[in-house]
Amino acid sequence: MAAVRKFPHSVADVRTSRILAACTVVVAVLAAACARESGSGGDSVALAIPFGDFVSREMLRLPAVSGPAPVVVLVGGSGPEDMNGDDASVGGASRGHVLADVAESRAGQGFAALRYNKHYVNGIDVDPRFAAELTMARLAEDAREAIRMARADSRIDARRIYLYGWSEGAAVAAAVAAGMPEVRGLVLHGVVGVPWREGLVAQWDRVVRPYLRQFAVDGSVGVDEVRRALRGDGGVVARELLGVLGDFDSDPAVLSPAFDLDGDGRIDLDSELLTAAAYFVDTQLAGGVFRLYGGPTALPDVTTSAAALCAVPVLIQHGENDGNVSIEAATRLDRALTAEGNGDHTLLTYPRSGHSLGKAIDLQHDPIGPIGPTPLADLGRWLRDHAK
Repeated sequence: MAAVRKFPHSVADVRTSRILAACTVVVAVLAAACARESGSGGDSVALAIPFGDFVSREMLRLPAVSGPAPVVVLVGGSGPEDMNGDDASVGGASRGHVLADVAESRAGQGFAALRYNKHYVNGIDVDPRFAAELTMARLAEDAREAIRMARADSRIDARRIYLYGWSEGAAVAAAVAAGMPEVRGLVLHGVVGVPWREGLVAQWDRVVRPYLRQFAVDGSVGVDEVRRALRGDGGVVARELLGVLGDFDSDPAVLSPAFDLDGDGRIDLDSELLTAAAYFVDTQLAGGVFRLYGGPTALPDVTTSAAALCAVPVLIQHGENDGNVSIEAATRLDRALTAEGNGDHTLLTYPRSGHSLGKAIDLQHDPIGPIGPTPLADLGRWLRDHAK
C-alpha cells in the first residue's frame, strides 16, 4: 500500500521515456532472449513482454534443473516499481530489491521466477502516462499476460504456476488468481486486507503521529519540529508523509493550511493532524496521489474478495512492524478465508519485521529494507509442499 513518494504518480517532475512498442519486434524478442546471464544456479534470461500500449522488460530466473520447472510470477507493489521491487523514480535502489531476492532464492530450490517492470516503468525512467492513465484493471491484465507467457514457455511446467503479490500487488495477484484456475497457489506479502481508505488513514495514526510526538512541543509541531523530524531516523512511511505537511524548501518554510487548520503556525497532533489527514486521503483518492485506489477501476482489498479465493491455496506473510499495512490486515484476511471455507490457507507473521519482511524496530522506523532469511525459508517450504 502506498504512502506518498516523489514519483510521477504524485508530482509533475516526470522523466519521459521513449517506448518502442512494435509487436513484431516483441514477438522476436520473446522467441529469443535479448540477454542471458549464466551462473551456478541456472540462468537469468532477460525478455520483453507486450502490455497493450507498453512493452515491459522482464526477467525469467531459471533454476539448474532438467525438464520444465514450476514458476512463481511476482507482482510488485505501489508506485513506479521496477522488476527488482525497487522504486524507479529514485534510481531503483530504495525498496530493498525484494522481488529480486525472492526470485534468486527460488532458483536455488528448483523454482523459476518471472518478474517484470510495472506498466509504464522502463528502468529508471517512468512514462508520464503512469500518473494519468494507469489503472488497477490494467495491472491485473498485465499479471494475466505474464502468466500466459510463462505457460507458453517450454522451460516452465504449466501445471505448477504460483502468484506472489507484494502490498498493492497482493490485491492484484488475488484478483487474478480468483479468475485463473491454472494458478496453483497464491502468496500474499504485506497484504492489503483492509479497505484502501482505512489503511491509508491508519498510516497517519499508527506511524506519523507517534513519530511526531518525539519532536512535538506541548502536543504540537511547527516548521522547526517537522524539519527535525524529517532529518530524523523515521522509516519510509514517516518521512514520505511528513513531506505533505508543508513546503520546507521555501524561504521561509511554511506549514500547509490543509494541516494547520487554525492558521496559528502549529499542527496540533490531537485536534488537527488526523482530521486533516483524513481529508488529505479523501482528496487524493478522488483524483490525486491515490486515484488508483479510489476510482471505478480500483480493485477491492483482498479481505473483501475472500470468497473468490475459497478454492485457492494461500500463504499470507506479514511483518508485525509493517509501517505501510497493519498486521490487522493479515489477520482479518485469515479470518475471512476461514469463514469462506478455504481449507488451505496459512498466516505467518514476523516480529521486528516491516513491510518488506526485513528488519524494522517498530512501526515508525520501517526502512523497507532487504527481506529476511526466515520469510524466504518459509516461502520455500510452502512452495515445495504445494508443488508436490
